[in-house]
Amino acid sequence: MKILPRPILAICLLFAFGCSMKTNYIPNSGAPEVSFDSTFGVGEVVDDSGFEFPPNEEETIDLKLAMTEALQKALREKGVYDAENPQWTVRTEIVDYEPGNAFARWLLPGAGATKLSVVAFVLDSEERQAAKITSARSIGFGGAYTVGAWKYVFEEVAKEIAETLTDPKKRAK
Repeated sequence: MKILPRPILAICLLFAFGCSMKTNYIPNSGAPEVSFDSTFGVGEVVDDSGFEFPPNEEETIDLKLAMTEALQKALREKGVYDAENPQWTVRTEIVDYEPGNAFARWLLPGAGATKLSVVAFVLDSEERQAAKITSARSIGFGGAYTVGAWKYVFEEVAKEIAETLTDPKKRAK
């Protein structure tokens, strides 16, 4: 068996661990089960991250609006979005957000990481919690191809939440 030279091994490890996505589905005991063919609406998004763009920043986003729009789009793409009469509502809390810096990631992997952590609560029509989904996305390395990660990280987290709601394999983890 041939062992890779150390520089090549280090690069392989960076690609394997530089980006990460962790998602957990936690059903509420005693609550009705959220079926995979249910319809979902997007409820309130709360920003508890404490992050604020610097006042002189040229390009910013509204974190709550970005999460709302991304989740609506992801649920729509799965064919389970119903804004008028959903079976369940997804209320989301942004727990942590850091926009990061693509140039810093290129110079020193791990530095300038883009991070987004959310907790999504699946609520019935009477606002009772049936399940909780925690999802965290981190982009810790890369250069030019990760420019804009501070925006599209919302789409990736929303897509992961939508897949967790509609795919039995995602919940089984």
